[in-house]
Parts: sequence; structure tokens; C-alpha cells
Amino acid sequence: MSRFRLGILTDEVSQDLREAIAFAQQFGLQALELRSVDNRLLHQMEEEAIEGIRLMVDQSGLSICGLSAPIFKCELDQKEEVESHIAIAQRYIAIAQRLNVSLIRGFSFWARAAFEEALPRIVSQIKRIAPYFEQAGITFVLEFDPSVYASNARKVARIVDEVASPWVKALYDPGNDMWDPDGELPFPDGYNYLQGRIRHIHLKDAVKTDAGIEAVAIGSGLVDYRGLFQRLLDNGYDDYLVVETHYRLHTALTEEQLKRPMGASFSDGGKEASEQCVRSLKDLLRELGA
Repeated sequence: MSRFRLGILTDEVSQDLREAIAFAQQFGLQALELRSVDNRLLHQMEEEAIEGIRLMVDQSGLSICGLSAPIFKCELDQKEEVESHIAIAQRYIAIAQRLNVSLIRGFSFWARAAFEEALPRIVSQIKRIAPYFEQAGITFVLEFDPSVYASNARKVARIVDEVASPWVKALYDPGNDMWDPDGELPFPDGYNYLQGRIRHIHLKDAVKTDAGIEAVAIGSGLVDYRGLFQRLLDNGYDDYLVVETHYRLHTALTEEQLKRPMGASFSDGGKEASEQCVRSLKDLLRELGA
């Protein structure tokens, strides 16, 4: 039986990395995942700022388990945008090497047409960046998201299989399936599609209301986390579970904030909601002896 390693996306707590580090230490988490710090995405930061992050995390005794990059959250049919994102991918690889990180998250382009029609072009562009990741020894993990072509686990599995690179794997986020326009069931269906391809896991939860999908604390929504965690234990998963709260106690994140999460307005109120999520997560894991 494995013991999970736990982490949190730092900007779900604060734009101040020191505050996010203190949060992780308070709750006994092992790792941080970085997306935006000091109101900037990592590729927008100078080398001096990246080095400051490295020193701060090293001194904390924590590790950085991944970089949540916006790679290929762009228009598939806009050549200049695609080229700029290939440059962004290369920049993230350099940052990952500086921070001793072996995993970078990315996406599959804004959804503008049918997935099947766009699939060959998506695969082609991901194949273009795969050699950069292979050369660096860093894994590119593809996340499904309702705003991009791969809106669920089934579609991510198709892309990963067709790219057919050991350096391109899946990021499984069962909570994202709650927003899937195709209505994929997060677990067991989403997990089963990706089994054998999963390299990283994000955690969030949600419920369905008359007004639409509403984010809630992990374990209080419709994702079968008890079933998922038991399956992960049975299968010997021993990598990270990373809290991506996407939930606020007194407000709701806007659609734009969910599509492009970053900055102070996104992080506002996140610490309190993240506390609730982490406490609930740890209670669930204790129930399972994990």
C-alpha cells in the first residue's frame, strides 16, 4: 500500500510565496506546485526572481513537484500564437531545470471546433515540443479542461496515445470532469480512460446546482474521492496529490479566472478555502489509512 505525497498550488493560497510555504508547513504538506507568484506567471519573471524562489523553497525543506504552465492555452490555428507558446514551453523547461522540477503541465488549445477534426493538428503540435522535454528529462503532462479541445480524460488519453512519447503523459484532475461539456463521470470513468498514463493528479470538487456547476471543498462534492483514493492505493500510486482549490468561501471565481487563473484577484479568499479543502482531504485519507 502506498502513502500519498501531498502538495498545493501556491496561488490557491496567496501570491506571496512565503505565505504559501507557511501554509504547506502548517498542514504537513510535502510539496508546492507553482503557477503565479507575485502576480506574474513564471515565464514572465526575471532570472533573479526565479533564483529567489529556488532559495526560498530550498530553505523551507519543501520541494516543487510541478510547474503549472499555460502552454497551448492558445488558438490552434493562429501560427504566431502557437510559436509563442512553443517559446513559452522552452522557457518553462529552463525554469524547471533551475528549480529542479521534473514535470510541467500544459493543455490542448482553445476548443473552437470538433475534437476529432482538430485531433491530428493537436497531436502534431505536441509532437513538436516533445523532443525539448525529452532532451531536458522533464515530463509534459496534459491536463483536460472544459475550455480546451481535450475537455475530459477520454480525449487526453487519445492525444497521449497518438503522441506516443514517454515524455508526454496525463494529468488527471477528476474535479475538472465536473465541468466537462460531454458529461464524463470523473471516477471511475475518467480514471479508467487514463489508467497507465497518469503522471500527476490535481484535486478539486464541485456540485451541480440549478445555476450550473459550483465548486466546493474536496470531499463535499460529487467526485467519488473515497473510491478514487482506494483505487490509487490498490494500484500503488505513490506520486503527488496536489490541491487545486478553485473554490472560495464567500465568492465564486469567474469563468475568466477559471480559464486563466493567476494574480491577486484569483488568490483572494483562497487561503481560507484551501484550509477547508486540505483538512477535508486529510480526513478522507485518514479514513482509508493513507
